[in-house]
Amino acid sequence: MPVIIIFILLIILAPLILLFTYGAAIAAIAAVIGIIMLISSVIIKLFIVPYFENRTKRRLDSDHILIIPQRCHARIDTVSTYGGFSPYVIDCFYKDEKTGREFVFTSKPFKNDPSPYLNGAELAVFVNPVDYSNYYVDTSRLPDSLE
Repeated sequence: MPVIIIFILLIILAPLILLFTYGAAIAAIAAVIGIIMLISSVIIKLFIVPYFENRTKRRLDSDHILIIPQRCHARIDTVSTYGGFSPYVIDCFYKDEKTGREFVFTSKPFKNDPSPYLNGAELAVFVNPVDYSNYYVDTSRLPDSLE
């Protein structure tokens, strides 16, 4: 949202400054460029970013194995930052009965602590049957206020 405000200010202020310093032609060119940038950023934010955010989920929906983890718990991810702070993530643990290997699947980052919502919540993990490192933790059943 702040990016759009900056673009709007640029669209209004830049042509005015250029109008008084260089003339109407340069001001008109700056206004057109500003409008093009504003429209481009809105299109990117509304259509392109959501497409790439859901790409992993769509890919795994077509060819996946659904795994229900035995246990899940939330923790603070101290390695990465999300919006300038250390985010919460959910670790889902699953033990393969055939091989005896235990897998840990980590969810996307959350701003707020998801721990209170994990009791009774059924999280699902979609896994590529060939490569278990290609997975998606479905957190759609958790409240949107966590993000």
